[in-house]
Amino acid sequence: YLNNMYKQNIPELESARTYGILGIILQFVGTGANILTNGLGFIISIIGLILLFLSLKSISNYYGNQKPFKYMLYSLISGIVLGTISAIVIILLLLPVAFTTTTGPPNAISRISVSAIGMIFLTLFLVVMAVLVSVIFEYLAYNSVYELTGIDDFHTGALLLLIGVIFTVILVGIILILIGIILLIISFNKLPTEAKPVVIDQDAAQNQGDGMI
Repeated sequence: YLNNMYKQNIPELESARTYGILGIILQFVGTGANILTNGLGFIISIIGLILLFLSLKSISNYYGNQKPFKYMLYSLISGIVLGTISAIVIILLLLPVAFTTTTGPPNAISRISVSAIGMIFLTLFLVVMAVLVSVIFEYLAYNSVYELTGIDDFHTGALLLLIGVIFTVILVGIILILIGIILLIISFNKLPTEAKPVVIDQDAAQNQGDGMI
């Protein structure tokens, strides 16, 4: 009974629950809105991402372990860096094709067609790699939350999200992503009541108190 009571009313985890649930929902809505609108979906996704960072920062601070926040930060940085590199590589490869189209001989059209096919596969490869690396760090972030809180759904949801991204080219991948998102929402909802409390080293606390006397 005392153990269950001790798990209740943890302000850091209560705010983490709110930020986490809203963040995941907004990111999901923003991704869908990107298909229908220009710019609005991106703004919604950014707001969701900020809320997720606030959630993981609250969890990291409460447990005194910055792994969740750092891994999520690595996910963002790797996505931006690899995405930028991919865009630069694609532009550099497109320039010779554009130049050949405008100044090259007529028989260059067939070579351009071959190059275009190669460009499509290269573009897909670069995009998939950028997304995959980012999602791997995101998986590590949620998995570290599982290790700190003991809530299994964080591990399962993050794993399904990772596998879903890998198989996103087929329908089953999209289904796994949706299930993973739902499990992560459920995980954040469990935070204030089912997460493991911080373990206080009584001996260390006693020694610190004796030293202050």
